[in-house]
Amino acid sequence: MLIDAMRIVARESGFTLVEHKLGFTAYRPNDDRYLLFCLSTGEWAIYGAATAIEVAKGSGIASLVAIARQYFDLPAETTEAVQRQYAA
Repeated sequence: MLIDAMRIVARESGFTLVEHKLGFTAYRPNDDRYLLFCLSTGEWAIYGAATAIEVAKGSGIASLVAIARQYFDLPAETTEAVQRQYAA
């Protein structure tokens, strides 16, 4: 499922996940740079943790992976594995 791929990206980027009915919210303890919100519909958004200003948003795993590599230092190995497993 798409939401599972999004969880992998968040966890591999060092986020702690808080699950809720619509998807999950992710944050990194002791890091006030970004918050990640992912919905089970495949939509996602990144906000500045200190300002709550939207930094990026999109839909689907490909766009999330591209942005995660830029903002969260997502390892290339994880990027490739997620894209292979969840290619649509």
